[in-house]
Amino acid sequence: MNSRQSERTASKVHLIDDDPMVTFLLVDLVESVDLPYVVYESAVKFLEQEGLDSLQGCIVSDLRMPGMSGLELQETLHRREINLPIIFISAYAEVQTVVRAMRGGALDFFQKPFSSQELVERIQDGLRIDKQRAELLRRNREIGERVAQLTTREKEVLQGIFEGKITKVIADELGIGVRTTETYRQLIMQKLQAGSVAELVRTVIDVMPLVPQRSSE
Repeated sequence: MNSRQSERTASKVHLIDDDPMVTFLLVDLVESVDLPYVVYESAVKFLEQEGLDSLQGCIVSDLRMPGMSGLELQETLHRREINLPIIFISAYAEVQTVVRAMRGGALDFFQKPFSSQELVERIQDGLRIDKQRAELLRRNREIGERVAQLTTREKEVLQGIFEGKITKVIADELGIGVRTTETYRQLIMQKLQAGSVAELVRTVIDVMPLVPQRSSE
């Protein structure tokens, strides 16, 4: 990743509001605790930016905006599988709207005028949540790549372990010796950096959707 890409994808607070006064207050708030931020005048502008799928951080968005509402933005992000924590702020906090936002996965919902201290604490929560998510995805991606590099036979043994079969059963099904099967199991655990069978199975469960469908002998 070059420096420009790194700067673009670094964790930031993404402030989305069409009201210049509210934007000024939000900027003043995040600057007071030295948080990096980017301002967008609309949800559409946010969605139009380059590298949207790789953004990190937390979104603070107005609910009612021209062109696209905050809830429509939330739904669009869900469809695109972009899971940035989102905090809504609005002068209009109807119960149905709040429920819809929270059921849609919003981190929180603040009614204007809001408590600056409470909002900044939730923003910091959002940044921590996104950092943890990014680290988990990176770890699972690395493990998925290791699984993809297993040989065909190693994957067959791993499948047997994952299904809870004992070594002798796996050996019989694959037509190989028990000691050979045990050797494969040790190789698999070494390659996936698992200290036990339980850890090995947990690792496979975590990364199954991320494992590329390819193999090598």
